[in-house]
Amino acid sequence: MNNINKILGVILMLGSVFISTMERISIRVSVAIVEAGYASGGTAVPPFAQTNENTTGLLVYFMFLVGFILLVAGFPGSYKKSRNRNHTKER
Repeated sequence: MNNINKILGVILMLGSVFISTMERISIRVSVAIVEAGYASGGTAVPPFAQTNENTTGLLVYFMFLVGFILLVAGFPGSYKKSRNRNHTKER
C-alpha cells in the first residue's frame, strides 16, 4: 500500500504541473492568435484581447496537495520499527 501511495502521489503532483503548464500555454497561444488577427488588419489590439494574468484554477492546487499528502503517507517512519520488533519477539 505504501508503494501505491508513493506512485499516486508522484502522478498527481506531476499531473497538476502538466495541467498548469498546458493552461498557461493555451492562454498565451490564444492571445497571440487574436493579436495576429488584429495586426494583419493594421488596427491596434483592443483592451479585451489582452492577456489574462489570473492564477490557475483550484484543481491544480488541490491535485498537488493530495499528491503531496499521498507521497508523504508512502514513507511511514514508525511502521518499519514496530514491524521489526514483532519479528524479533516471535523468534
